[in-house]
Amino acid sequence: MVSGPSRRIVVGAAGYGKTTLLRGLCPPTRARWWQGGDDPCGFVRRAVADDVRCLVLDDLPQLSAPELRELLIAIEELPDDAEVSLASRRPLPWRRTGRPGRWTELGPAELSCSVDDIAALLTEETGLADPDLAALLHTATCGWPTLVDFAVEAVGLGGPAAGESAKALAVGGLSEYVRTEVLGGLPDAARRLLADVGDRVPVTAGLCAALGHDDAEELVALLRRTGLLVRGPAVPGLPDDDQIVPVIAQVATTSAPDEAGPARARVAAAWYDRHGPPGAAAREHVRAGDHAAAARVLREHGDRIIAAGQVALVMDLCAGLPESEHDLRLALLRADALRTAGDLETAARAYDDLGAGRPELDAGLAWRAGRVAYQRGDVRGALDVFARGDERGDTADAALLAVWRAHALVVAGDTDGAVVQARAAVHRAVRSGDDGAMATAYLSVAVSLGAAGDTTGSEEHFALALSVAHRTGDVMLLTRIHTNRAFQHLQVARYAAALESARLCAAYARAAGSPSLQAIATSNEADALAMLGSYEEAVRRYRAAIGHYQRFGSRRFAGAVLGLAELFRRRGWREQARAGYEQVVQVASGTGNAHVLVPALAGLAMVLLGDDVKTAAGHADAAVGQAGPENAGPALLAQGWIALSQGEAGRAADLSAEAARVARGQGDRAGLADALELRAAAEDDPGRAAAALREARAIWTEAGAEVESARIAVLMSRASWAGPDERAAGLLGEQRLAVADALADRIGGGPGAAADRPPVVVRALGRFEVELAGQVVPASSWQSRKARDLLRILVGRRGRPVPRSELSELLWPDGDAQRTGHRLSVLLNIVRGVLDPGKAHPADHYLAADQGSIALNTATTGVDVEDFLEQVARGRRLVEQEALPQARLVLLAADQLYRADAFEDEPYAEWAGPLREEARAAYLAMLRMLAHTSRAASQPGAAVGYLLRLLERDPYDERAYRSLVRTLVAGGQHGEARRAFDRYAEAMRSIGVRPPDRDLLVPVRRAAAPR
Repeated sequence: MVSGPSRRIVVGAAGYGKTTLLRGLCPPTRARWWQGGDDPCGFVRRAVADDVRCLVLDDLPQLSAPELRELLIAIEELPDDAEVSLASRRPLPWRRTGRPGRWTELGPAELSCSVDDIAALLTEETGLADPDLAALLHTATCGWPTLVDFAVEAVGLGGPAAGESAKALAVGGLSEYVRTEVLGGLPDAARRLLADVGDRVPVTAGLCAALGHDDAEELVALLRRTGLLVRGPAVPGLPDDDQIVPVIAQVATTSAPDEAGPARARVAAAWYDRHGPPGAAAREHVRAGDHAAAARVLREHGDRIIAAGQVALVMDLCAGLPESEHDLRLALLRADALRTAGDLETAARAYDDLGAGRPELDAGLAWRAGRVAYQRGDVRGALDVFARGDERGDTADAALLAVWRAHALVVAGDTDGAVVQARAAVHRAVRSGDDGAMATAYLSVAVSLGAAGDTTGSEEHFALALSVAHRTGDVMLLTRIHTNRAFQHLQVARYAAALESARLCAAYARAAGSPSLQAIATSNEADALAMLGSYEEAVRRYRAAIGHYQRFGSRRFAGAVLGLAELFRRRGWREQARAGYEQVVQVASGTGNAHVLVPALAGLAMVLLGDDVKTAAGHADAAVGQAGPENAGPALLAQGWIALSQGEAGRAADLSAEAARVARGQGDRAGLADALELRAAAEDDPGRAAAALREARAIWTEAGAEVESARIAVLMSRASWAGPDERAAGLLGEQRLAVADALADRIGGGPGAAADRPPVVVRALGRFEVELAGQVVPASSWQSRKARDLLRILVGRRGRPVPRSELSELLWPDGDAQRTGHRLSVLLNIVRGVLDPGKAHPADHYLAADQGSIALNTATTGVDVEDFLEQVARGRRLVEQEALPQARLVLLAADQLYRADAFEDEPYAEWAGPLREEARAAYLAMLRMLAHTSRAASQPGAAVGYLLRLLERDPYDERAYRSLVRTLVAGGQHGEARRAFDRYAEAMRSIGVRPPDRDLLVPVRRAAAPR
């Protein structure tokens, strides 16, 4: 918020965290604080005399413009770089003093807690990881920090129900705090306005003036600047109406007598009738006792009120009207509100009472009753109801009947039929002239074309729907549009965009009061989090979505269970995945929902493949039988892996090609990556297998699916054709999988485990060892120490050919050249026999030899020092490109490789020196770069550790000493910094270098924030 020396004024009512903010920005150990008294100007002048550079005047009383002008003049006497903060519960008229200078005001918007902040506090204080409860607390408190603390405490004492509404919270200690600390400090006129306005939304100066407040403009400005009047939820496309913080409104209205309540309601109703919104007008008519006027508003505008997200208001108003006002229009409106709110059983009974059980239905009742079945997840039942509807005429209801039939056909897998119905819906909606029907029809075309793989056409129709929804303020439609946008982003593996859309959709769904749409948004959010590797958060969101669905009796929870099962499968947790898939198959088999049934059967086949191939094949065949041409990809892949496990590589390759074709047609990049992985496993050509895996990894990397990318990197590093780059990437991949607690082998011993690691690995860092298939070669296998020495020398030359004469000289310094040539040939055969005891490869596979020289083939032989040097070089390139987070991961992997100096068991061998020094220099450079990247990652403790290790190796490294002292000072470890500085100075004096200047111990001032 504020990053350097500045002049700031912090304004907010009691409990907004002004002092907490300033203590963080200006700690009392660094700043001089004024916390009350009669003479703030005198306090400032004394600070000027003492050359104070950081000054805080907290809890200033209300100051007039002349008093504030005098204070600001005194502050101007401070040095230009002095940091000055003023804080007050009441607005300070600093802009009218004539000396605004470089002052900045921070207010409630900067001080309030976000939903994420409240969720973190809930988890910390109560152990409840409940984002939905956090959102309810934010709605009640608008993020007012002290109110949030009270609310979280109430939840801790009374459970979630204690925090689900402002009314539930506005009791006890919180109520008393608001009355004394917040309302008690306001002018009488402001308190009267709060009591008059109460929970009315929106609040405007016009409404307040109509309610009898002549100074409404000034009072509204006061309440807004102090944080009692706040903007509504900042959701794109929705009005951000002002409202009194709900908890404050609740306390304010219960703290004052309300004899004039009905009269005020009549005034407010008349005002809202003229200016809108209609929902507010209907509510005020009921409060005024004018039920006929309320019924009139509901009949005329009820659909708009529901579309604006005021479902609960419509249900309350309908329930409160006397029987004389009820008619078919209001009965239908109440049923729509029940369906939207997720009370599907009551909604179904209400539609039945209106005639939904008849063989033939008018279009309006048909699409409404069919939507109940659709929301329950009963696609077949929904299509049966839609088929009974009268489609004749170009009415809005006829268009909506075609819309919902199209949606049901998409879920059933009949995309061709869906596109036909959706286009017919657009035709009817345009002719009807109804904006809501038109936008909904455009959305149905977008969804149908997206399912058919026409991404361009889908995007065009999404844009058309979005334009109309924004123009009409239809929050329900906005929610559904962004729900489908999130799904489309998931389909094309744009996971970060999908997460953003899903979270936006969740905000819309909360505003709309629709639990079914909120469940879908939560499930989409979980899908995105799962593919981005945030597994634990994804599991929480999936379980929240399942809870949402089950609360309103919808079998669509199977989609969230499927997502959870997919997460477990991709993580390699086969038993939990199996349980999830089996549950989905059981639920979806009777609903006609092919979109969850096909991937569930395919996933079940994959998790059973390692244990029961026959059963797995049955599930895969069933998946293919249920699939349509657009959703057959997972089923084909399951059949392909089963074919591969039975030795049918050709059939597996054919199935991978067909799965890739389906994925390309749907724009399904995740499906394409999975098909490429199967293709690589089925390939017998190393080049084509490598190309397929590289392409699959590129898809995952571009999508942001780090765990999937890491898993492919590990599989590539284990392939026989893997070179230094693949092995280095595999080390990073294994680290990423370990952090995610995921496995590279998702099948469990099946062909998906990929090829083995390079069979020969030479370890030259530390004690020299050779591993064959993961086992260290025993000393007895070498027959001769000279044979080991030959391999050591070749490793030391890093794959460069070494003349035979030079090798003979190194191995037998005093030997006869004629005899040593023969001995060298014998050693060459021994080494080849050790590296390839089964003679599975040509003679030069590991050691290339001709009449003049011998070389180690580093392309087929893993060498740890080569991997280490390549990792450090890769890390250096990333540092030079300023890709510091990626560089740090690479360098951390390199650090794990460096067990000790190269050829530590041959400290005096002349041939070992060059590689040992090269590796040691790379190690020191690695430590320096790790310190740099750790500081950039805000991990000063790690940076200090790397610098200490560097100085342990080179106690005279001046750059390392300077970095160490600076890092310790920046981290506030001044004692450690002084001791490091003394060691630095002593080391420099011991080698005749000028000791450092003590200015190194002075904290570096942060640069001033741009103004």
